[in-house]
Amino acid sequence: MNEQLSVRYSPHLFFAAPEGTAVIWRYMDFTKFVSLIDTNALFFPRADHLSDRWEGAYTQENLRRRRLMVEEIKSAGSQNMMEDLSRLYRSLPLHTFVSCWHLNEVESDAMWQLYASRGEGIAIQSTFERLAGSFQGDENSMFDVYVGKVRYLDYARGVFPEGNSFLPFLHKRSSFEHEHELRAVIQPISPGGGPLAEAAPFADGLLVSVDLHLLIQNIYVAPTSRVWFTTLVEKIARKYGVEAPIRQSDLQRDPLY
Repeated sequence: MNEQLSVRYSPHLFFAAPEGTAVIWRYMDFTKFVSLIDTNALFFPRADHLSDRWEGAYTQENLRRRRLMVEEIKSAGSQNMMEDLSRLYRSLPLHTFVSCWHLNEVESDAMWQLYASRGEGIAIQSTFERLAGSFQGDENSMFDVYVGKVRYLDYARGVFPEGNSFLPFLHKRSSFEHEHELRAVIQPISPGGGPLAEAAPFADGLLVSVDLHLLIQNIYVAPTSRVWFTTLVEKIARKYGVEAPIRQSDLQRDPLY
């Protein structure tokens, strides 16, 4: 992994931003929480390291339309063009880095189940405007970061525009719609400026500097966490100067009758 980066948030035509006050969540285990507050940095894994094997993939309809477009050229090398485009698009996940957030006004029981099955999970609660404002870069930064909502499609029938390298990472299959995902994406230019398909991957992941005091609005511990774990989270947070309120998830509160 390369050294810590300072990047600047920029709006982008293809990134559908929510309202500034839209509530977002980052669910994580305890070690990732400690890493976050120890480094003052968000980790952006490379897209091909995410759990969905279809990261950066296209739909069946996209491929059909691409084939028609290439055939219209009526070139003897049209098959090579299809193969070249496929190779280029297949390489994009090696050069794309993503920080995934859950867009929801309230806690998600499904997200707790996924990330805190042993009762030792943590959720950072923030807003879109806090996330965008927390990046530390300026006009001299090497890279920009873009933030937008993921759109969910039926990949057997749906289609999304081609012609921009970000678009495959702003769409996912309908089976993942429960994630309600907001993505921060960095796509560095390949070293030397050569074609992405020929370049070595930039890094396994990026550490990106953030202002934690702005980013973290509240810290929640999992609904099944014990008192000792909540106390530990509070001690560690205060040790690193994080003053955000620490709350026990109330999903396990006593029911009312």
